[in-house]
Amino acid sequence: MSAAAWAVLLAVLVTGWVLLDGAVQGAGATLLQERGHEGGNRRREPAERRVVLGAVGPLLLPGEVWLLAALGVLVGVFPHATADLLDAGSPVAITLIGSWVLRDAGMWLRSRRPGKIWRDVWDVVLVVASIALAGSWGALLGVAWGNGLAALGLGIVAVVVTRLHGDAVVAWRLRRTGPLPVIVTSVMIAAPVVGTAVAAWPRLVEGGISPEAMASLGFVALAVLPVILALQVLAWWLIARPLGRRDTLFF
Repeated sequence: MSAAAWAVLLAVLVTGWVLLDGAVQGAGATLLQERGHEGGNRRREPAERRVVLGAVGPLLLPGEVWLLAALGVLVGVFPHATADLLDAGSPVAITLIGSWVLRDAGMWLRSRRPGKIWRDVWDVVLVVASIALAGSWGALLGVAWGNGLAALGLGIVAVVVTRLHGDAVVAWRLRRTGPLPVIVTSVMIAAPVVGTAVAAWPRLVEGGISPEAMASLGFVALAVLPVILALQVLAWWLIARPLGRRDTLFF
């Protein structure tokens, strides 16, 4: 595989992650409240929160497979570009990793013990971490542009768009809307990734390893990609079904 092919694969993997995990981030950010029928915000009851998390829960682990695969490609094939990105945006990267860990902890731990205080504390952690994860991810894209203003703008855009995407996926699973809003928000959430890939393309391709090493790693990619694609199909098949009671049991 050439450097250009690896760069395209990296963009595809990152896009797959933001489509899946963006819905989880958006649902987590709005977990405690939703927009009421009169237009104002209303606080969600505990049972409603479980429904929201159950609606996006099937996307969590498949999405993280895409992210880990993308990190593998970025670090293994483009080490110089990785070093430049971390050098310019290490605080943003640290925030992203920390908020990612806390968000996952909130998802898995909120229902592991009985008690309202335990659940409410983890719900607050989940909301804050989801917003921080979306914002730091958008800011990291801006760092790849090499522009501080782009980092700020894309961070704000990511927070807003993930909320819209999460709401659209939850509404679709509850059969309040059709799939069209999910398609629209999917395009919105993928656009910054595609734009960043185009903007950073020259620096990314020039920061690759030797052609021989790329070719060797290509065999690994050919073995792993079918698994990732199967998980993607499984994830969207799971959320295409109407939300059932068993979907909310774990969360």
